[in-house]
Amino acid sequence: MNINVKQRIEEMHSDKIVTISNIISIIRAALVIPIIYSLKEGRGNVALLFIIIAIISDMLDGWLARISKEITELGKILDPVADKIVIFGVMLYLFLADLAPLNYFIFLLIRDITISLLGVYMLNNCRVSPRANRMGKVSIIFTSAAILSFIYSEKIGQWKTPLIWVSIIFMSISWVQYCQTYIHQIIVGRKELKSLRRSKLRRGLSKTKHNIASRLPLLGKFINIDKNVLNEVELTLLTADVGVELTEMLVDRLRTVKRKEAVKLRDILKDEIKSLITEENVELKLDCKPHVVLFVGVNGTGKTTTIGKLSWKYAQEGRKVLTVSADTFRAAAYDQLEIWSKRAGVEFMGNPQGKDPSAIAFDAMKSAVARQTDIVLIDTAGRLHTKFNLMQELAKIKRVISKALPGAPHDIWLIIDATTGQNGIVQAQEFLKDVGVTGIILTKLDGTAKGGIVLSIHHKLNIPIRYLGVGEKIEDLIEFEPDSFVEALLSSK
Repeated sequence: MNINVKQRIEEMHSDKIVTISNIISIIRAALVIPIIYSLKEGRGNVALLFIIIAIISDMLDGWLARISKEITELGKILDPVADKIVIFGVMLYLFLADLAPLNYFIFLLIRDITISLLGVYMLNNCRVSPRANRMGKVSIIFTSAAILSFIYSEKIGQWKTPLIWVSIIFMSISWVQYCQTYIHQIIVGRKELKSLRRSKLRRGLSKTKHNIASRLPLLGKFINIDKNVLNEVELTLLTADVGVELTEMLVDRLRTVKRKEAVKLRDILKDEIKSLITEENVELKLDCKPHVVLFVGVNGTGKTTTIGKLSWKYAQEGRKVLTVSADTFRAAAYDQLEIWSKRAGVEFMGNPQGKDPSAIAFDAMKSAVARQTDIVLIDTAGRLHTKFNLMQELAKIKRVISKALPGAPHDIWLIIDATTGQNGIVQAQEFLKDVGVTGIILTKLDGTAKGGIVLSIHHKLNIPIRYLGVGEKIEDLIEFEPDSFVEALLSSK
């Protein structure tokens, strides 16, 4: 390919590249028509030309996909199906014309149907490994060679059987590798992800856990749970910012523990905490497109950083994300979110010239609809919950978004710095009253010994806790699971 043409394509906007890729896939699938027509008319050389074009277009399509690093909902279906339409269509004609054996046709039929369905599923739910992808391309080449041996049986008929067996071997290997990728990423991958999440949670809660362990050294030993022990437990929970109300309820329940059960005090404490926060976190549904999330919070809580981490997380899940900088008050907000967006590999919108934040949000809604964006994450200026005018401005942004896209914003997430302690509850109550918070993200959990604030907020407010920030890396944002949190908080490891 000409270097200038290659450079121009690589510099294109990802949306244009994806569109070109989809068009190529459609054209490739449509090539089955002239191929079959040429075969029917006895023009094998013309059919060969179209088959070569189909193979080249498949390679070009793969190259464009690597450049754009994106794939649309249509592309998730076209990419694995287009090749199979060409091969299966040609094989069907050859079989009906008694040019291809029945056994080979049936094998190809079963393999193509399973690979197509598995390919569509994997593109929607996980990533196809490069090895499986390469082997799939190789199998297509040898299958094409076997098809050519059927077409030119008079000239290369002696190669027909070897090519059939070689193509069967490579098709079988590619099928096995697709299945291995599926098993690893869907089954094993989930276990690894869960283990990684627990590890990050334990690391993020290390200061809080150390605080509890140092104050309750008798956890796990035979002791008499008397007034002194209960006072120590109460003081420890209050110091960890579990909150007065939840602490009193836990201490009251511990009074009923018998001495012979005291050896299990750690497990008892876990069970009692879990029983008080058994209300399940409301499942986050991203079923509308675009799904708009407005981020609010006071200054310095980490809104922009959290949006950057979330955009990366959603992009890794295969979603098309747009981040929007509607924070026109803080000078560095625009640049900071732009940098995070580039790191995450997602689209970014904003105005560095101090444009009205409501106007930026309005433009973002129109752009998101036009680009068929899956998720829109909108950053807003940090504001004290006690400042009436600033809170009214936030309410205005919400109204403008709703006007541009009815039903939006679909979520309003409040970012709370875990180091602020019980003041976080006050913030949540005020923002809930003024703009209607639908979820909470607690940041900087790794920097405080008062991680109990998570339990306090979860117990006291009827607002789901969505995520926890447990570090500075882009992947250090994990979903909140009450049971896992309690286990990590009071684990003996």
